Amino acid sequence: MRFLCLHGAGTSAEIFEIQTGGITYDLSKKGHTFKYVNGYMEDAVEPELKDIFEGPFYSHYPRDQAPREKLAPAIKHVQQIIEKDGPFDAVMGFSQGAALACALIVQHAQTHQEPLFKLAVFICGAAPFDSTGSAHMSAPAGEYPVQIPTTHIVGKQDPVYPQSMRLFRLCEPGKVQFYDHGSKHMVPFDMKNTEAMVAAIEASVQRAGGGEQ
Repeated sequence: MRFLCLHGAGTSAEIFEIQTGGITYDLSKKGHTFKYVNGYMEDAVEPELKDIFEGPFYSHYPRDQAPREKLAPAIKHVQQIIEKDGPFDAVMGFSQGAALACALIVQHAQTHQEPLFKLAVFICGAAPFDSTGSAHMSAPAGEYPVQIPTTHIVGKQDPVYPQSMRLFRLCEPGKVQFYDHGSKHMVPFDMKNTEAMVAAIEASVQRAGGGEQ
């Protein structure tokens, strides 16, 4: 499968590629490929990464607040990347990138029969916003806006964990894979967690009908 990869706020495509290196190393051996792209707006670095990486740094929309009118250009930016460099079979997002990926999937499904992606991987996902950009997405009990197979990788010690679970509850229960690495807002690099994360993603790939290339 060909994955479009969306980084978290205050980072970059290059940083996300490094963060997920353990996962993608194993998945690439199975024939999967990964395209990392920057968010459309330059931003200050994520505080925990200060003095570790050189900029520039990007976000998809402003942090720590409802994006409101900034959500639409963030979505348009990714749509233009898909039109130029796609198609993509799957999307993988971290934190704000996961929230944006979810918003993209749901908005596309409202006007198209065919899903935008066959599969989504949400890592430490933030809660997605609805089409107005002013409130977090919600759905009536028993309804699931995200109908494609999804993998949810979360950390029980992550401050964003409640938002990750909110995103999880928007997805069709019969099509989810879930893994809690038990740590903070990060992608673990140790072998045990890497193998478990890869296995969860591969299970979703199989569910989506995209086996070894």
